[in-house]
Amino acid sequence: MAIAVATATIATSNLAFADDTVLQLYTWREQDQALFDYINENDLIPGVEIKTNVYNGAGEHETKLRIDFQTNRPDLYHAKAGTAWIQPWIDAGVAAPVTDLGINLDNFGDAALFGATAADGKIYGVPFVMQMQSILYNKAVVKKEPKNLEELEALFADLKSQGIVPLHVDGRDAWYLNQVLHETILAGMTSDEWSQKVVVGEACFTDDVYVDAMERFKSWQDKGYLNPTPLADDYGAMRTGVALGTSAMMVDGIWSATPASPMYEIDPSLELGYMAIPGASNKVYGFVDGHIAYNPNSEKKAAIKKVLEFYTTKEFSQLFADTVEAIPASTHKIKVEVDRVNQAAKLIGTNALPGLPFFTPALNGGEPTYQALTAAGLQELLAGKSTAREMAEKIQKTLNSQGYIGAANCAL
Repeated sequence: MAIAVATATIATSNLAFADDTVLQLYTWREQDQALFDYINENDLIPGVEIKTNVYNGAGEHETKLRIDFQTNRPDLYHAKAGTAWIQPWIDAGVAAPVTDLGINLDNFGDAALFGATAADGKIYGVPFVMQMQSILYNKAVVKKEPKNLEELEALFADLKSQGIVPLHVDGRDAWYLNQVLHETILAGMTSDEWSQKVVVGEACFTDDVYVDAMERFKSWQDKGYLNPTPLADDYGAMRTGVALGTSAMMVDGIWSATPASPMYEIDPSLELGYMAIPGASNKVYGFVDGHIAYNPNSEKKAAIKKVLEFYTTKEFSQLFADTVEAIPASTHKIKVEVDRVNQAAKLIGTNALPGLPFFTPALNGGEPTYQALTAAGLQELLAGKSTAREMAEKIQKTLNSQGYIGAANCAL
């Protein structure tokens, strides 16, 4: 496998050459550490060393950014996709368009660039990784993929009778609820037409297709197909359950199936499969997970430009695929030798939901954002504090009050 070649010469992390400019990069992506080690060790960006500061999860990453930007650190940082994430950093003066540095983005498609585009239409980072969200399942527990919701629910019932949690859900973490669980439910159980129309105000969250999807999900909890206390279980508990086989499935991102995933520390022989929620749409949720952004207040812009330019190259895309075993965001044609990466890339290319509400500026321009509304809505749904219809109406009413593009069409 190519990964063996890519990592074999790594001996010491973050070694600097004598005259290198050292750039501080902040990230939540621990899976990229070997990539930066390799880049530094082999001097792939001459005159530059990237010092990675890896934080435990997106929340801690954002906290460190808020604190350290006050002392003009870092020089570079990994940014989450979507307008809602990047806008506060733009407002604070610590994010700037990469075109200000003359970065050429011709080797990125519209879908990749969309994830790095802010409400002003400018691009604030170089996209580097595509992600896929779907059902991930432990192959030692689930032997055959169900083809429709009826087969899925029959499998749920059988697993429950064996004392296995059919579907483990992280009900505590807002980022998981809105970005992963909610959007994967949309991909599997709404429709291409609805997802494309809702982001331009021609469809509504109170439409039956959306309400029915959320009601179907809630019925799984009511029938005992979810973990008994989802609001008490966090992301780690969810992944641990599936890794141990005490839970069969979870809705999650393909990142949990990479070699750096802590699930493989629990069971090195773990085999994960992935599939769309097999509803009417039967789609996965594919998107750009992150882009590399820069601090315009840094005094090291020449070195920063070298790093951003390297991220646009075919060499970087190939190295990223080999070392991280993930899907690069560029359109460069590369050779990928990992079946899991090829299969996920194929699903993203041929079977992904076309509309992406989570990343759409029209839904995330006010406060609370669509992202915040869906996280709170799912928590209330799981807590039994609201019905799916009430959840939908609250989302729609709040968006309407913010001047949402579809307010007139979706008036309540």
